Formats: sequence, structure tokens, C-alpha cells
Amino acid sequence: MLDLSSPTSPPAPTLGMILKGYPRISETFIANEIYRLEQLGIPVHIFSMRHPRENFSHAVIEKIEARVDYLPTELFEDFSRLFFTSALLAVRRPKSFLAALAKAGERFHRTRNLGTLKHLLQAGYLAGRLLPRCPEVVHLHAHFAHSPSSVALFTSLLSGLQFSFTAHAKDVYTSNPAQLKEKIDLASLVVTCTRYNKKYLQELAGETKTKISCVYHGIDLKLFRFPKQRRVPKPPYRILSVARLTEKRGLQPSLKPWQA
Repeated sequence: MLDLSSPTSPPAPTLGMILKGYPRISETFIANEIYRLEQLGIPVHIFSMRHPRENFSHAVIEKIEARVDYLPTELFEDFSRLFFTSALLAVRRPKSFLAALAKAGERFHRTRNLGTLKHLLQAGYLAGRLLPRCPEVVHLHAHFAHSPSSVALFTSLLSGLQFSFTAHAKDVYTSNPAQLKEKIDLASLVVTCTRYNKKYLQELAGETKTKISCVYHGIDLKLFRFPKQRRVPKPPYRILSVARLTEKRGLQPSLKPWQA
């Protein structure tokens, strides 16, 4: 028999994770982070800017309990959905929307990149349609310093939630420096995965109140078997490289996996 007198416990405060795509086979480090956060008792709600492009995923994805919502992806194909939700949000929160629109104008003026409009509208969809359905989300965190953190920035302005982001690799160095500095200044926390990245971001940010931390990607050593006795290397030496078989990783795509 259902006891209606027992109060229902409110949902636990949840971290909203903004990703460019989910799941992605090239981003095991993000999946592992989400899984570990959940193991630590931190609920995660994923907001993905794209649907998965691969028809398979790593085993860790099956262990993740986070709910996933997908944002409209294409500016022109999804324009009606994006615009309608943002227009309703502008009516409900005119001051917040005007502030986000002004910031989008400043950022577009710097780069003349139409992606700024898409990121603003995606943020409007997230703040106007998705977040009201999950009031347990208390903070936004984006992975990568380019488009996901742009959506996080605008969503923060529209919703009032603080945002943070993790900067990884090329997203750090291909981003417009002024745009990236602005994100750092507006974020509550910035995380990156190497000391070189941290040094670059600190020099770029200059005087900022935002803390920039270096957090390395961890590896579960239980996935590997190590010999009981150490082997003494002898020439000719072979170098083991663990990476995707792509040219940007320093590997020749024409090589076989066992040759790379």
C-alpha cells in the first residue's frame, strides 16, 4: 500500500554537462570522468549538441546512468525550433535575454562567425525548454573551450546558473584569444589537462579571479596486465603508441594497427 503521508525526497543537486556530442568513441576521457563522478555520488545530466555519429560505443557508456538530452544541432534546419523557444524565453526573461544578445553581438563582432548565433539559440533552447524540466541542475560544466563552452556561457547568462569548462587540446589554441579570455573571466572555474595548457591559459587570462586548475586524465590500471618480471629492453627497440590511428596523433593512417 502506498503511504501518501511520506514526503518525497527532492532530487539531489545535479551537474549539467554540456558536450559537443555523446557518446563519442574518441572521448573516453569524458565518459570515464562522468562515470567516476557518478561513483562519487555526483549526479550528472548530459546536454549534447550532437547525436552520436558512430553505431557503437565503449563499455563504460553502459555503466553511466546520466540522463541525456540533445539540443537541436543545425542552425538552418532546426531554426524554427531554436527561434521559437528563444523567443518565448525572451518574453519571460527580457533582461537576461538582452544581456545574452548583447554578449553575442560583441562576440560576433570579433570573429564574424555565424556559429555565435547558433550557440545563442542553442543556449536559449537549453535554458528555455530543457532546464525548466530539470530544476535539480545547479551548475553547468562544458567540455572543450570552443563551442560547448560558448553554449555554457550563454546558458549561464540566460538561466543565472554558474558555468565552468574544461579546456583540452586544439580547442585551446584554435580559439580566438579574446573570446577565450572572456570565457575564462566569466567562468567560475577552468580546468585543463596539462601544465603547458594551464600556463598558456594563465598568461592569456592575465589578472582574473577565475581559478585555473590542471587535472590530468586518469587511467584505470585494472584494464592492463603487467608482467611479474621486468623485461630488459634490447635493440632493435620498438615504441608502443596508444592512440587513435589518425594523422593528427602523429600516426600514418596507411599503417596497420600493429605497425603504428
